[in-house]
Amino acid sequence: MTAPTRNTPDGATGGPPRDGARPLRHCLPLGRWGGVPVYAHWSVFLTVVLVGELLAASAFPAAEPGRSAFAYWLTGTLTAAAFWGTVLAHELAHAVVARHYGLPVRRVTLWALGGLTELDGEPATARADALIALAGPLTSLGLGGVGALVVWSTGGAGLVGAALAWLAGINVLLGLFNLLPGAPLDGGRLLQAVLWGHYRDRARARRTAAAAGRALGFALIALGFLELLAGAAGGIWLALVGWFVMSGAAADVAGARLDRLRGLDAAALMTPARAVLPDWWTVTQVLDELTPDQLAQTVFPLVDFGGAVSGAVSLNDLERVPAARRGDVRVREVVHRARPLVVGEDATPADLVRALQRPGGVAVVIGADGHPVGVITVVELVRAARLAELRGPDAPGGPGGASAGS
Repeated sequence: MTAPTRNTPDGATGGPPRDGARPLRHCLPLGRWGGVPVYAHWSVFLTVVLVGELLAASAFPAAEPGRSAFAYWLTGTLTAAAFWGTVLAHELAHAVVARHYGLPVRRVTLWALGGLTELDGEPATARADALIALAGPLTSLGLGGVGALVVWSTGGAGLVGAALAWLAGINVLLGLFNLLPGAPLDGGRLLQAVLWGHYRDRARARRTAAAAGRALGFALIALGFLELLAGAAGGIWLALVGWFVMSGAAADVAGARLDRLRGLDAAALMTPARAVLPDWWTVTQVLDELTPDQLAQTVFPLVDFGGAVSGAVSLNDLERVPAARRGDVRVREVVHRARPLVVGEDATPADLVRALQRPGGVAVVIGADGHPVGVITVVELVRAARLAELRGPDAPGGPGGASAGS
């Protein structure tokens, strides 16, 4: 399960949200495999215990009765650990094909619901995108097929046979599930590649694959709840997977919007800073000095005595100060938003998106002299994205992207 990154790590297909998302925290390094750093989130070790217990308590006693509890527990734990080895093989297959097409691989991370393969950049062609996406599911299906062949040829007797049969079945299920046509699954990446080749418009293809992912996630959640109503506790797991798919699809929608801004920089996106406020002024001083034309800004940068950016406030922030206190309260005291991101005029949308995803997030653009020249919020990004879409894929900042040729 894999997805590209742009300057910041993306969630991978089958992993957390994509553009602007941070890598999972609390991960244990597992070394480098073929030069690719591999990590395991703490949730992997929890699932090894849970899956091992499930196998030891029900699946293996039913398949091979009469063994000791220790034998069931040991086989269950080893089988659960081996399953994560097959997940790692799935992810490394993505990495190998991505590197074949010239895409650096930042890292592979295993977590509770699968794995993430973080790529540094976008595939240059639809063919490359499709083959990178296919590599993981085909590896899982291949491992499942080999396991099934071994079980068939040996008769599948004993706990080892039961473990191999379970691993074969779960890998076939994993491969087939990941081929479902909806982002952020590998099947969604494959659908995106096919549509990219058809439309010659990567952003449009990505939006369509994300819409399919949202529909798929909703369907999985609905099926999970139906299973729960029918008394099947496994519906919780299905609903959780559906929620993950919907969340990943929503992140893909955000990524598609970011695609529309390709080629633009902060200078093109910003609202010019017609008013820059000294942070030691009182609210009354600010309100007395502001003019109607300056209210085109949604946010006003604050500077300290040295001229450095110290914060940002909006008109709404100032209005929240009671009228009786406005002559005493300085504007730096009413800042409730996170400290603004300070960027140069050449900053890219990918440089901005993480900061702007936070509630009240704002970026202050500074010129060569270090003085604020503009502000950017989600409002500016959405406005620029809509304009880029109207201009079409061939215009600067349009939603096109790289060639879809093979």
